[in-house]
Amino acid sequence: MATYDFSVRYYGTAINDGKMPVRELASSLIALSDSFKDIQQIINPNEKTVSLDIKATEEGSFIVDLILANGADVFSKTIDMLSGKESTAFANLVVYIETFGGAMALLKPLHKEKVQEKKTLPDGYVKLTLTDGTVIETHSNSLKAYQNVEFRNNLKNVVEPLEKDGIDGMEINSKHNNKIIVKKEDLENFDIPTPEDKQLESTISEDYLQIINVAFEHGKWKFSDGTNQFFANIEDADFIKTVMENKTQFGSTDVLKVKLRTNRRFTREGLKSDFIIEKVLEHIKGSQQIELDFAD
Repeated sequence: MATYDFSVRYYGTAINDGKMPVRELASSLIALSDSFKDIQQIINPNEKTVSLDIKATEEGSFIVDLILANGADVFSKTIDMLSGKESTAFANLVVYIETFGGAMALLKPLHKEKVQEKKTLPDGYVKLTLTDGTVIETHSNSLKAYQNVEFRNNLKNVVEPLEKDGIDGMEINSKHNNKIIVKKEDLENFDIPTPEDKQLESTISEDYLQIINVAFEHGKWKFSDGTNQFFANIEDADFIKTVMENKTQFGSTDVLKVKLRTNRRFTREGLKSDFIIEKVLEHIKGSQQIELDFAD
C-alpha cells in the first residue's frame, strides 16, 4: 500500500503545554481530509479514494503526524481517496500534496490582485499575470483547486483553529515539498469570493396562471400554476396600464393566459428561476355563478 507521511503543527501561547481542544482539532483535520478528496476529484475523479490516517503526536507545540494512503474509511482515518499500483499510487499521492501546496500559494497574491492575463504553458502549467505586474507560474491542477468552491470551503475550515486566541499559526510539513506556513494574519486570504451566477438558456411558453396576489406598484405578482406558487414580473405595459387605470379588475379565482419567460441560473445555493410575463394574452374571470347543465 502506497503511503505519504506529513505532519500538521499548531503553535501559540494557548498550546505551549502540548494540549489542544479535541473539537477544534477534529474539525480542522476532517476539513483537511476533505480538501484532499476535492483534489482527487479534480485530478482523478474515476480513481478510488485514499485515507488520511493519524499517527502519534510529538511533545512540544501540538503536532499531528498524518499518513495519506490508499485504505478504508474509519473515523480516525477520515475520508477515502485513491487506489492503483504501488508506484502509481505513490506518485498520485505526491501530486495531491503538490496540488494542495500550489493552491495554498495562490491564496495571498490572488486575494490582493486580480488576474490580468492567463497563458497556458507546456506540461500542464499556466502563467498568471496580475494587475500589479506579478507573474505566477503554477500547475493547472492547483489553479483548478483554487477555483473549486468545495475545496476553498474546506481550506477555510482547516485554518479555523487560528481564529482562537492563543493559536498563532500552523505548519504543514512533508519530505518532498516546501513547508506550508499559515499565520493568524493570513486568515483573510482564505475568504471565499461569491462565484458569479451561470445563466442558462431561457425558455418561453404559453401558460395559464391563477392570480394569488396583485402588486400595483412596481412589484412582483404572485401566481399559481396549479402545482407551485411563485412571483413573476409583468413586462406587458399595456396590461399594467389597464390595471393602474382600474379598467381591469380581479377576482380571487381569476386566471391569466400569458406568454411566460423563465430564466434559470446556477448559483452558489443551487438552481434558481426567475419568471417574467412578457404578454398577457387573455384574462379569464373566475367562476362567479353556477353554470346550468344543458342536455345534449
